[in-house]
Order: sequence, then structure tokens, then C-alpha cells
Amino acid sequence: MPHLRFDLSVAVTDDERASFADWVAETYAEVMDTGTDHVGVSVVESDPQLAGADPGDPIALVNADVRVGRTVEQRHALARRLTDELGDRFGVPERTVYVVFTEHEGVDFVLGGEPLDDWDAGEGDGGD
Repeated sequence: MPHLRFDLSVAVTDDERASFADWVAETYAEVMDTGTDHVGVSVVESDPQLAGADPGDPIALVNADVRVGRTVEQRHALARRLTDELGDRFGVPERTVYVVFTEHEGVDFVLGGEPLDDWDAGEGDGGD
């Protein structure tokens, strides 16, 4: 059950939050070759700080907890798409989008009281 948390320094309406969360789940599933029914997304308005950002610059800090097994290329492709979308949708410059991936075994993700299996390439083809 991947969880992607976005700490944003910009105001986000409930409709924008829902639309963005849907986009993130679909994009995650596409890039990471999985389903969408277990993707968790949090969009939080906060006061994130990023060294080197100019005062007043919009900032997005992204924590992505994912199951072990994705390639570096998949993780970087997802980070690029998230960075681009944060710029397009919320005006966050790419230089102030910081994405951090943390990998966990499948058993570290528990949905509905049951742990997930480890990730297998191609699982998005037949389900979740």
C-alpha cells in the first residue's frame, strides 16, 4: 500500500485535493505497474521549508513510501511526473519540489488488517 504524502505551501481546495489525489493514484499505478485500490494519498497544506528556496516560493515536499522492487527508472519517472504536475497544477517551481522515496517489504503495508504481498512486476496487468 504505497502512501504518497504531499506537504504543500500553497492553498488547495477540497475539489483540487480530490482531483490531484485521483491523478496521483492513476499515475502511480501506471508508472509503478500496479493497481489503484491500495494507493494512499495525503495532500496537506503546511509551512514546509526547503533550504535554498527564495522567500515566498511555493514548496512541495513529497514522501513516497513504496514496496521494494521498483527500479530506479520507475522511481525517477514517477518523481518527474509528480514534479511536472505540481508545477502545472499548483505553480510549484521544479527547483522547490523535493521527492523522497522510502522502500518497505510488502508485509510492512497492512490494508484492512491484512499485509500486502511483495510487489511483482506485471501485477498491474491483472489486478492489484
